[in-house]
Amino acid sequence: MIKLIFQYDKRVKYSINAILASVDKLNVSKVYLSNSFEESLRLAGSSSKEEKCVYAVSLLTTMLADESYLSSLIRTVQKIREKGCLTVIGGAHASGDPYGALSVLGFDYAVIGEGERTFTDFLTALEDNVDVHGVKGLAYRSGEDGTVSFTGRGKPVNLDEYDPFPYWRGIVNPIEITRGCSFGCFYCQVSYLQGFTLRHRSIDRIVTYAEIALKLGFKDLRFISPDSLSYGLPFSTSPVNLEKIESLMEGLHAKTVKYGGRIFYGTFPSEVRPEHAQQDVLRTIRKYVANRELIIGGQSGSERILKLIRRGHGVEEIEQAVESALREGFTPSVDFIIGFPSETEEDMLQTLKLAEKLVGKGARIHLHYYIPLPGTPLGLRKPAPLPVKVRKEWSRLVGAGKAYGSWLTQEILAKKIIELFEKGIIHPRQAGLTSAQLPHLSG
Repeated sequence: MIKLIFQYDKRVKYSINAILASVDKLNVSKVYLSNSFEESLRLAGSSSKEEKCVYAVSLLTTMLADESYLSSLIRTVQKIREKGCLTVIGGAHASGDPYGALSVLGFDYAVIGEGERTFTDFLTALEDNVDVHGVKGLAYRSGEDGTVSFTGRGKPVNLDEYDPFPYWRGIVNPIEITRGCSFGCFYCQVSYLQGFTLRHRSIDRIVTYAEIALKLGFKDLRFISPDSLSYGLPFSTSPVNLEKIESLMEGLHAKTVKYGGRIFYGTFPSEVRPEHAQQDVLRTIRKYVANRELIIGGQSGSERILKLIRRGHGVEEIEQAVESALREGFTPSVDFIIGFPSETEEDMLQTLKLAEKLVGKGARIHLHYYIPLPGTPLGLRKPAPLPVKVRKEWSRLVGAGKAYGSWLTQEILAKKIIELFEKGIIHPRQAGLTSAQLPHLSG
């Protein structure tokens, strides 16, 4: 029997819940959810000789910007390994920087990409005394020199084969309906971690989990997707499958009528791409959803930047999406990111100009600052600093209640992540593409 200790951090609870749901079905381990490093050490120290101990952590790169958390994590991993436990790291950071996760943070194994199958295969192999190095999707240190080896990518996960959360524990979270993105935006990890082909949980399964949540007393149904309006598509570039989306809405609506509940779609924790937010599509979902906010991923008001980051749409599509949303009774909340590498003051002012135009029509602006992430083409390229004029104008819009967001906190986070890269906490191999590989980044 395996004693499995999960470091249960609320910042990554959705990811842990999905893995926990898979692990629970194995019946090969006793699972402990630890809310602190101290508790994890205590649990590891109480392991019996008959148990194989595994300590598992899911990590976002932004979590490492907390110096106290980082030092506590490294210390805990070291002490738990000394107690004879195997240590495993997963999540976006492990996939983006397996070298640093193993060589610097000190973990024995890193799960690369999707974890449902890889981690359960790992535990099964461990329980059966089979060589875990035959499990696809694992990175590990090999040899005395600490060389990092990779067992190769595993097959893409079929979402219908895995529960999105362990509802039998009374744990429910937004239902993941789609995984993957075809665009591969240079700042985003989704395509590079989950693939460029879209995979969807079937309508029957989504409705089943919605009913489970409603029966457990949860009233608001929310969904996880890179683009809520891409549901049912083979690729993000395909036209909206309105028939599929309406079938999903009808199935969910029947359950909310039966049990009492509300559907939130195209809003937190998801969004919609501008080119998919067409008026007929929004008119259809408007009949079923409770949300009046629609989150539109605009990202920039500069055509140059939109092309640079390979966003796949232009400014015109952003404006059209806002107008369609307003006509159908939604309040559009448009995501913009400032500080992209090589972004100029002129680019930023173009984004500001577009923001003010959209605000004048009735939209709100959700402002972000660019955060460098390992595992993306932009990688650890330094963000562009904000000119005084740009900072002042955005502060004015925020102060007037026309824009909101954690952009100032994210600016600090971005700086700390670059410092971690420069200190070697994040491995130099994660620097991202060079200017020679991305010539349009220069200047």
